Amino acid sequence: MTAVTAQDSDIRLWIYQHFADTGCAPSPVEIAARFGLTPHQTEQALHRLQRGVDALVLIPGSSYIWMAEPFSAVPTSFTVRSDRRQWWGNCIWDALGILNLLGIDGEVSTACPNSGQRLRVVVSDGALAEAPGVVHFAVQARDWWRDIGFT
Repeated sequence: MTAVTAQDSDIRLWIYQHFADTGCAPSPVEIAARFGLTPHQTEQALHRLQRGVDALVLIPGSSYIWMAEPFSAVPTSFTVRSDRRQWWGNCIWDALGILNLLGIDGEVSTACPNSGQRLRVVVSDGALAEAPGVVHFAVQARDWWRDIGFT
């Protein structure tokens, strides 16, 4: 296994900043342009990052970002909003983690997986202000990375 390089770490940090600023994952082409890399070098860096850190997940069989924990690059059932900005979390834990990571107030919209009832969790001044319901994790935290796409 090839170790993550200093440039890979810079790319990872930039990916997170891009998510924070735009709500979207950068494409491999955007990453290549930002860092002056060839498409092949960019793909290699992304795959090293996926192997080297439990945080970056690529869409299977591709070099496109699926998740940069806690952010999701694809729409999920956990929409995070603050002012006019929006992101997706992979689960309630990640959705709340986005607000915490960015140090902002906001809300998470989702629905009860059993009843379909709309649920809204509000964070104000860094604390839960409105949080109806109970969070249930069907998979123990220690097992999340065994199949993070399922978890």
